[in-house]
Amino acid sequence: MTAEEPAGTAGRTIEGTATGVSATPGGASVTEGGAYATPGEPPTTPAGAPATGLAPASGTGPGADPGPAGTWVLSAAAVRRGDRLAADAGLGGPVLMETAGRTAATLLWKVAGPFSAREPVVVLAGGGNNGGDGMVLARWVARWAGPAAVKVFLLAEPGRLRGEAAVQWSLLARAGVPAIALAGEPAPGAQQGTRQNPGAGAAPVAAEFPEPGAGRQPTAGPAGAAGPHPGAGLQPGAGRPAAAGPGSGVGLAVDPFLDHLEAAVARARVVVDALLGVGVRGALRPLAARALEVVGAAGVPVFALDLPSGLDADTGEAAPVVPRATWTATFAAAKWGLLLGQGPERAGQVFVVDIGWPQAAGAGGTGGEAEAGAPGGTGGFPAARVLDAAGVAALLPRRPWDAHKGWAGHVVVAGGRPGQVGAAVLAGTAALQAGAGTVTLAVPAPVRTEAAVHRPEIMTWALPATAGGEWDAAAATALAEREGERRGRVVRVIGPGLGQSPGAAACLAQWLGLGDPSAAGGPADPGPAGGPPAGAPAFPPTVLDADGLNLAARLGIDRLRERPGPFPLVLTPHPGEAARLLGWTTAQVQARRPLAALELARRSGAVAVLKGAGTLIASPAGDLYVCTRGHPGMASAGMGDALAGVAGAMLAQGLEPLAAALAAVFLHALAGELAAPAAGIPVRATELIARLPAALELVRRGLPRGTEALGVPGVAWLRPPLAG
Repeated sequence: MTAEEPAGTAGRTIEGTATGVSATPGGASVTEGGAYATPGEPPTTPAGAPATGLAPASGTGPGADPGPAGTWVLSAAAVRRGDRLAADAGLGGPVLMETAGRTAATLLWKVAGPFSAREPVVVLAGGGNNGGDGMVLARWVARWAGPAAVKVFLLAEPGRLRGEAAVQWSLLARAGVPAIALAGEPAPGAQQGTRQNPGAGAAPVAAEFPEPGAGRQPTAGPAGAAGPHPGAGLQPGAGRPAAAGPGSGVGLAVDPFLDHLEAAVARARVVVDALLGVGVRGALRPLAARALEVVGAAGVPVFALDLPSGLDADTGEAAPVVPRATWTATFAAAKWGLLLGQGPERAGQVFVVDIGWPQAAGAGGTGGEAEAGAPGGTGGFPAARVLDAAGVAALLPRRPWDAHKGWAGHVVVAGGRPGQVGAAVLAGTAALQAGAGTVTLAVPAPVRTEAAVHRPEIMTWALPATAGGEWDAAAATALAEREGERRGRVVRVIGPGLGQSPGAAACLAQWLGLGDPSAAGGPADPGPAGGPPAGAPAFPPTVLDADGLNLAARLGIDRLRERPGPFPLVLTPHPGEAARLLGWTTAQVQARRPLAALELARRSGAVAVLKGAGTLIASPAGDLYVCTRGHPGMASAGMGDALAGVAGAMLAQGLEPLAAALAAVFLHALAGELAAPAAGIPVRATELIARLPAALELVRRGLPRGTEALGVPGVAWLRPPLAG
């Protein structure tokens, strides 16, 4: 047995694995080739952070285009399925839990260490697998910094522990890690305490913690194998009687337990929230809520394991007592609840920890129904991939040295009714800043002068209008004729400031090929041999936004599949527009955002961008992506117009609709971050548009990958900082 192997694991091998290699419970992880590698060794001195080698994070590796090296977002049901598949491959509970806990301990040391008896780690552990992960973490911190540098509070009765949690509680005792548990029927030699005398006998207290076993599937373990633990350093005051013997500890009634927890948290450097995991849903039990209130009131940094306790793993719904974590180490894959609802605010910085799921089916980790081996999507919400800068950089077009403006395409923005010219101007300016070769604003004739004065680089076309300045139905044919005079690639952005007049509705139906076909223009005339067509196609690639979406909802989203070709189409609705398209309520869209995005794409036969915090991009084929970048200050007027313009520019430069949408969403979000002066201060659309070239340069130059930004093997940073 090496110095790094916990007792009872030396020489153990994994049965049934494809590789047949030995297990390394102190930190085994799966490499791209399927072999196992140890993440690294602990420091040679207690004050140093754990030294680490290189290993990919869960789902990282080749073939994960265009997501961030295959980082997945999963539902709680899919995570459980992944754990079952891991167990079927011979990677049972002991290996997964040891890997999760040790890698999380390494990450904790990196972001919050070093630790000592004066600035300890307090671990609030539950009776299930999340608590077991926390106990592994505590054992490794104690190994690196000494037992006095960590204190464990088990919000469960040791005698009721089962499976891996019971094993880890026993290993804590062997490692001499100080711990306090709830009093119940104590194990032999343990003491119970009261508020006045923690060493005196107290009446048994029933555990308030949910039944153990939620989350990862445990392997068989000894029932009640928990041993009592040393209680040194846990009492708020002096004079607590010594434990009954070596390896014994203290079981406390509820009030004394919470008193000791409060005192320990007050002097802690960090609190590890290992109370509840993905297996717990619904209202918190009273004792769990009280313990979380103690943690939240202390104002101490919180390091959550898997997700903040009480946060719904799928929806991101959170009770008021759910602590606001500074960091969250989530295991195997990101969870939807960390990205939706209150999740981003409660989770802080999110890191995805590789726990060694087998990767036989591809970059996603466990195989199954989803593309490229994404594990599951079988329950709750479907699986998705997270966008990162490296994936987007691979999509961006490379402009040749001898490029001309025709190479970068021509974006035509159709919109700008009286009173809403600014929307069209914002979309056109964003397209220009994002690299389009030529931009034209196609507007009703009465507002042409107003549209032309904003940017001298942008052309304007005056189209037929009604006496009131609204769009006339004849404008559909007029626009197609003007586009037909252009050479090269033409892209339409329809909707910013379009209005919902009868004339605008008639134009949209014709532009989508759902009205009078002759009114939209005929096919393009063939150009010279080897050159582009002499005129633009009748139905060029199109971005549909704002009033274009509202009018499409009147036509019926399913009719969009009837468009000729069908030509490339990207929809960019906000939740209200998505609700109108789907016939849902806005609340229903927000509660089921991943499903809503996929439904938009499926029913329209188009790429759908569901805007909002955690913008989602879906394809008709079932691909789903989520963007974790952006800034809350982007909730301001004109942001959607800017995004539509960027998407148009990406299409104009030759990207396919899905790639164009992915690149546009990421660049738009990144520009918003660059433009934001401080959290919570609104970002003006014009400020964001001005930062688009900087965002493009930043992506092309290369932001740190999620797996590289932190430097901890087996850990991917979901949203690495823009600098440093």
